[in-house]
Amino acid sequence: MAAEATITTLLGNKGDPVEFIVATGTAIPKGSLMVMDSSPQTAKISAADGNFFVGIAANEKTATDGVTVMSCITHCVAELTAGTGATTVGLPQKISGVNLVIDADDDAIAKAAEVVGVSLETVADGNQGAVLISL
Repeated sequence: MAAEATITTLLGNKGDPVEFIVATGTAIPKGSLMVMDSSPQTAKISAADGNFFVGIAANEKTATDGVTVMSCITHCVAELTAGTGATTVGLPQKISGVNLVIDADDDAIAKAAEVVGVSLETVADGNQGAVLISL
């Protein structure tokens, strides 16, 4: 995988981790942006616009380790990779692809679960910048 997040500051109670169910045969790199997959409380790696963000994978999971529950960090400052489109300081960010974020549009903001966090930097496409994540 590529463009995983780098957590620079844990906030709250050590990042306020929340556990989610994950698929057994799936590899998930540490730092992956995780999104809601299904009910009950099941997550997968981000894929595209419209995904509902649930946190950042706190550890690595291999496809053969048998792990079915993973902690996701929900309160931190992290370096995230900008997708194609604007990533502007002070604006809410949303998922735009696998481990990528861009400025959220009005629809994403109205559906609060699409918002990843608030950009702390203006960043060019493909570069990393700080985002305040507070779910």
